[in-house]
Amino acid sequence: MKNVSKPCLVAMASVAVSCLPCTAAELAPSAGSAPVQLPQYEVVEQPLASLPEVDRFASATTTISENQLRDLKALDFASALRRTPGVTITRYNQIGAFGGGEGGAVFMRGLGASRPGGEIKTMIDGVPKMNGIFNHPLLDLLSVDSAARIDVHSRATPLDFSNTFAAVNITTPRIEAAGQVTRATVASGSFGTVVERLDHGAKQGAFDYYLSQSFRRSDGARADSDGRMENYFLRLGWAFSPQWNLSYELNRTHNRATDPGVEGATPGVTSTRGEIYETADWLHIAALTHRNPRAEGSVRAYWNEGEGNWTRRQFSGNSDSLNDWRLSGVRWRETTHLWEGGEILAGTDLDYDRGTSRSVPLAPAQPNVFGPSTVRILSPYAGVNHTLTIGGVDFTPSAGVRYYDHNRLDSRWAPQAGVTAVAGSTKWHAGFNRAVNYPGLEVQALSQFMPALGKSWMALKPEQADQFELGVRQLVTPDAAVAVTVFRNQAHDRYVIAFPPPPPPRYLNLGSYRTEGIEVTAETALNRELALFTGLSWLRTTPGGLPYAPKYTLTGGLNWRIATGWLLSTDGSYASSMHAYSEARTATASNPTMVGAQFLLNARLSRRFAWPDAGKMHAEIYISGENLTNRKFAYTPGYPVPGINLMAGVRFER
Repeated sequence: MKNVSKPCLVAMASVAVSCLPCTAAELAPSAGSAPVQLPQYEVVEQPLASLPEVDRFASATTTISENQLRDLKALDFASALRRTPGVTITRYNQIGAFGGGEGGAVFMRGLGASRPGGEIKTMIDGVPKMNGIFNHPLLDLLSVDSAARIDVHSRATPLDFSNTFAAVNITTPRIEAAGQVTRATVASGSFGTVVERLDHGAKQGAFDYYLSQSFRRSDGARADSDGRMENYFLRLGWAFSPQWNLSYELNRTHNRATDPGVEGATPGVTSTRGEIYETADWLHIAALTHRNPRAEGSVRAYWNEGEGNWTRRQFSGNSDSLNDWRLSGVRWRETTHLWEGGEILAGTDLDYDRGTSRSVPLAPAQPNVFGPSTVRILSPYAGVNHTLTIGGVDFTPSAGVRYYDHNRLDSRWAPQAGVTAVAGSTKWHAGFNRAVNYPGLEVQALSQFMPALGKSWMALKPEQADQFELGVRQLVTPDAAVAVTVFRNQAHDRYVIAFPPPPPPRYLNLGSYRTEGIEVTAETALNRELALFTGLSWLRTTPGGLPYAPKYTLTGGLNWRIATGWLLSTDGSYASSMHAYSEARTATASNPTMVGAQFLLNARLSRRFAWPDAGKMHAEIYISGENLTNRKFAYTPGYPVPGINLMAGVRFER
């Protein structure tokens, strides 16, 4: 921490002493809350995120709620996640994540730096939403306006997620109790930034629905850094019995971001300025769920058609990259309680990925077309846990396994085991799992564009990681808790392209690396008006040049009810210097380039109103600021973060 300047330490300290206001009558419900009428809050809500919650299979999850997303003023998916302990991001734009190069990505515990073929998967309601050709997340496809909450899984236990080393899942909004809610938000700010959002949902009898539409755009802090995001969401639900529910979801996104290029680039040197990355998709999910005292489960069928196009590349001389894909499948999951204290979990994921990629060079050269091609993964899984009490301590040992059957590559088993122990106000957990991550269509597409690779991709094995985690959560007082987690990821069989000699170039499973570290998080409600959250992460990687893996990250935030109707939310984050640029998939790849330490301080002040004569009409006006200390740093070399910038808005709810 010696690189943190005194002003930074003072600013971080201020994050440990700030704010959230609102009377019980003025706080509005989330779309997924039980009653539609306004809840009665005794204590202000925790800022930023929750402490990790551990399930019966010793799997830990960090959750960001809808209200926390609002208080963060999260304009997009990257800004929603960057305050989570152990998470780092890259970005070019004020709004919008440029899907090519380093323009929009998220990393957890040193994972996620491979492109193409990332180790982190992104999902909506448990089904994948990502770049189906190059097999890594496209953050603009994941709108925060479709999120009732975001769950961050820093390791991928096989009983939770398939074909990944870590995962982020969005749970969409819905109305769960009789009544209706309508919301409208408009805001504008620095750099020509404009935000508009409209939500409406209702439940009557056995039927419920929820609709959401949003638009966000910004000119950006410098030339050619504009971005635009459009999102549309629909959910229909039918509870045709007390135990069974049928639902359908539709999500449409259409987004565009421009690359401003490296600041101060030398004339004549290859530039990416003005290049455009445009994304769009249609997601359909049909789900049948049930719950009774003995069992609960779901069957989800999904269909996701998307495209990601990297165009206007005349400055760099590279070919345009035009990609479209279709992700589809069925996911079944069932939990049964056949005896007291025991639980059996079983399920199957069936996933298809079909896509086409076109490399379009400058005329008169002809396009090079890959596909369409399809890969299929069938992965059944099962696990069991049981709680027993020994000496006043409740132990829950667990074990499970997932089997992968791939239509082109070798099959694999992925086991997991864990135990939780609860003694009074202390909860321990320890877990081990083997994560499996198969190459996607990218290895076939690159073989089309580099013919010398031939069919060497067919000999690849899936990438694997042995993941270990040990954690403890301690309730210090009724209103304060702390959690400590120690982790290790030992990855191997990373696929790379080995170039001659000896010829020809070919795919090989040569790569290996290790990430390990400690995360400490704490939350407290000092009184009914003040709540505080802080998180510290220490990370070590082997080899030491892994990108986007800072040794230290520190986050902090607070909510403070400073007076009736007044709410102040502040957050700050620090990351030590780190290596940059994605880890190339070559046998001799290295990342010598580094970016300096980062510090960001943000705040949001709001005033909430209620009109007793207008039924349930409520309003909120707010002003927010980012980078309030006007720090100069970059997530990626040559792409400086904007200086201090402001936004003001108004939000209505009925």
